[in-house]
Amino acid sequence: MFVRFSVLLRLLPFLAGQRSRLALYLTLLLTSALLAVVVPLTFQRVVDDGLAAGATGVALAWTGVALALGLVAAGAGAVANASGAEVGGRIVEALRVKLFEQIIAQPYAFHAQSKAGAVVSRLTRSPRAAQNLIQAIFGTLVGQGVLLVLALGALARLSLAATLVVLAVAPMFLLPFRMFNRRLFAAGHEGTVAAGEAEHFLTERLNVEGAVSRHLLHSHPAESAAYVALAARIRAAMVARNAGFYGAQFFTSALAALGVAGAYAAGALQGATVGQIVAMAALVKLVYDPLVQFGIQGLSLSDGIIELERMFAVLDLPVPRRAGEQTLDAPARRMTFGQVWFRHPAPGTATLPDLAAESAAAREQDWAVAGLSFSLVPGGTTALVGASGAGKSTTALLAVGVHQPSRGRIRINDVDLADLSPAARHRAVGMVTQDVFVLHASLRANLTVARPEATDEQITEALRRAQLAALIDTLPQGLDTTVGDRGFRLSGGERQRLSLARLFLADPDIVILDEATAHLDTLTEAALHEAMTHHLAGRTMLVIAHRTSTIENADQTVRLDRGRVAGIESAVAGS
Repeated sequence: MFVRFSVLLRLLPFLAGQRSRLALYLTLLLTSALLAVVVPLTFQRVVDDGLAAGATGVALAWTGVALALGLVAAGAGAVANASGAEVGGRIVEALRVKLFEQIIAQPYAFHAQSKAGAVVSRLTRSPRAAQNLIQAIFGTLVGQGVLLVLALGALARLSLAATLVVLAVAPMFLLPFRMFNRRLFAAGHEGTVAAGEAEHFLTERLNVEGAVSRHLLHSHPAESAAYVALAARIRAAMVARNAGFYGAQFFTSALAALGVAGAYAAGALQGATVGQIVAMAALVKLVYDPLVQFGIQGLSLSDGIIELERMFAVLDLPVPRRAGEQTLDAPARRMTFGQVWFRHPAPGTATLPDLAAESAAAREQDWAVAGLSFSLVPGGTTALVGASGAGKSTTALLAVGVHQPSRGRIRINDVDLADLSPAARHRAVGMVTQDVFVLHASLRANLTVARPEATDEQITEALRRAQLAALIDTLPQGLDTTVGDRGFRLSGGERQRLSLARLFLADPDIVILDEATAHLDTLTEAALHEAMTHHLAGRTMLVIAHRTSTIENADQTVRLDRGRVAGIESAVAGS
């Protein structure tokens, strides 16, 4: 039953940096709890020493003391809760950052096999639920636990019999956990999975491309029906969870009433004074209130436990190979593939089951590329050609380090590509892809992602080289104009030229072009080729293209067939 709660122990390392705040929190908490326990004992004095003895002044004095202690206890408790909330917030902040860093460090296969919306949910929904859980722990449960222990101690001094009655009833508060725990976690898990699927569904469809697709395919009815089904799953899970929660709440409240009645009976049989009975009643309440809170919070926070488990499941993913630390002593000119083999992981095996876009398959994938051995022409252009599916784009992604070879090595200037630091690799090799990644941000932000320190003059020059300088004059806010979701304000050709402008801005030594001009018209492509010929002269280049005009001046042509080198032709040999 408590196995699910053991995940809370994994939060302990995150407390290491919160020692001073934690000390303040615990000090205030203990102060508040001590004062709260003393208040019922002053009630005894009000009744026995004041009212029963007819001493009104004494009764009023003790009443004043009780009021003052209660106010100080409430103030200390409020500050303690605020301090606890700060501790909890910082823990969740650290978890968020670590989770984000873990996800972006995952290999290409993880992202290729995961549902984007489910991954986003893990970074947004999961930390929110975990934060509610942690805030409840520091804001309620810890304080209630301290109060329970102190109240039991005070009650034992007044009446051992009443204390034994209270302790006899206390284990029964575990019954709601036993009765409803599994049901609550099952309903919470289903609700979490359904919510993650809904987030993925919305991420895929609520964008510009989704709007166009709905119009062209008339998919609105089908999408509405699919979302209605997801909403129904979320509702059913919530109803099932709430039914279990309220059933458990009834049991805990009934048990608390039973315990209070038993304590009263024990006090009466023991011959306690009226003041002692009043004090005992207040102390019993201080004992049972935490137990009720533990039951309610423990059950209601099942979502937080589930989401915390999901977060740690991501944090437990294998850490990819640590990035290298080497740098190059000279500008990169040579790139050599030495018996390079690569296969994609089997479907669903590079991610978590609840993030996977498809179920895991045990079957081993075929080799995407097999035994690649060739070198790029230093300072020249190597064309990579072959039919669709021959392995051209996979080879390009291997060349920039997105994929890691299963066997063999790729070397730049005799240094293994995998041993280069990320910064050195970024300076050494750059790539322009057919599908351009565009941020929902300004044009400037979309360019400086390639070179954060770039000046406006450098940005303008990169745009001029990419045949995009005229675009700035048409945008209402120039470089600061937001290009929209996935760059919808830009044409396909403009998006591709934006990618080329990034390349010019990054200024890598080795350039890889994967269908980099596929979306351009003939005249623009010709102008851009002229610009690239001029500005990239002397760079080592690997070019993938279907248009003959793009590769007709290549110094070397490497032909791929089903992932293998089918032939290598030099311009001299072929002339």
